[in-house]
Amino acid sequence: MWSSTTFAPAPRSSGFRRGLELCAVAVLVVGTSSCVGRLDAPPPRTASQFTQGRTLADLDALTRLRAAADVSPEQLEPQWRAGMAHLRASLQGHVDQREHAERYLERAWLLDPEAKRVPAARVLARLLNMRSSVLDLSKLDLQLRLYAALVEQTSATKAEAFAFTCFAAAATALQRYAQGHTLAALRELEALERAMRARTRQHPDDIDAHAMAGNFELTFAGVIPVGVEQRLTRGIDYLEVQQDHWDQLSPRARNTGVAPNVRSVFALFLAEGLLAHGDVEAAAGRYAQILEFEDQADTGPRRQIVSLAQHRLANLETYAGARELLPPWPAGVTGCVACHSREATLPTDDLYLVPGVVLR
Repeated sequence: MWSSTTFAPAPRSSGFRRGLELCAVAVLVVGTSSCVGRLDAPPPRTASQFTQGRTLADLDALTRLRAAADVSPEQLEPQWRAGMAHLRASLQGHVDQREHAERYLERAWLLDPEAKRVPAARVLARLLNMRSSVLDLSKLDLQLRLYAALVEQTSATKAEAFAFTCFAAAATALQRYAQGHTLAALRELEALERAMRARTRQHPDDIDAHAMAGNFELTFAGVIPVGVEQRLTRGIDYLEVQQDHWDQLSPRARNTGVAPNVRSVFALFLAEGLLAHGDVEAAAGRYAQILEFEDQADTGPRRQIVSLAQHRLANLETYAGARELLPPWPAGVTGCVACHSREATLPTDDLYLVPGVVLR
């Protein structure tokens, strides 16, 4: 539920930036000249923010799995088991287990680089998004190597190959940004956007591509202060296709056994994007859909999303056109946990709300 004392919008702190799904580039425009601006790293996320002192995974079992993996570093199976167990714990909210997951999954990849037994490269590449989402670039080179390997190993005719290529392009843009070549990074992103537009036009039935493109565009709209209107409009269009053709997503993308809240999260992205664009009636319809979903598990993140949707519905005109809604919440590490966790409490310090409103 929500408690409130006032409904006057307050500006977001200028020094604050939300975590990004994959990468971030900004060009700050001042008068008629442009200059490169460095993004402030979002505040780090800790396990305690998600767990609130609770134990949401079997930590003793993780200790045993680490011991088994460390005693046999040349054996694939214990590395894979340890890596996946720590990954699941991280996504449940124990984000302090992420480094363990990365270590064992990297070992598994090196032991099975062609994925003949386990898809370690694919899993690890996606996991490393949790680092890049908070501008932690310490393993960006590894992430680029992983995506390069995945592109090489995947038939170009498969939709998955396009996804790997896009993630590699986004990681390359982040690398350019890290090297101080912000304009080059922006050009990389623009090329990526053109590729996504071409893909969705040529393959309108590739709903996974629409989902990825919508996620990217709404993120870019929130962090790149030029071209916001175009990116916001494209992001909305992409996610409307995804939401209206949800059953045509690949089974892995909509697997509620792995990610019980993924549909609610993407539906919220779309609703928040529409509200930021000022499309009040359309936003109201999408928020209402969130409340009406019948196939959603009763999870902690789902309850927070429902509560937020109810609040937005009660105050549509207050938030209409507010670009502070971008990039949509939950973003970065919080977004990963939001999709996958059943019991975590999602931090809301990066959620745009009018003063006096608190998510319960």
